[in-house]
Amino acid sequence: KKLISGKTEPYIFHMCWTLNKDDKLKYMSQMGFWYVHDSCFPNKKASEISGDSMIGHCCSAEPLFECHYKDKASIKSCSSSPAKDGRGISWW
Repeated sequence: KKLISGKTEPYIFHMCWTLNKDDKLKYMSQMGFWYVHDSCFPNKKASEISGDSMIGHCCSAEPLFECHYKDKASIKSCSSSPAKDGRGISWW
């Protein structure tokens, strides 16, 4: 809760407890920790991205928030999203 309220700023957030890479990305975007545009992910190489520099083209200055599950932690309410686990109780 300190993280969400802005009282602390971590520099590493590792999700070794997630089932797979897809869930990891969903949780990171729901927590406001995802900054890579979909056009650059997954499996894009720098040589495949044209135009501006890769960082300017791929990285957002602001988190790319998206709700996925109502019963997982999030920086905004995701109560209208489906539940990930069986109980379905909203995290908020």
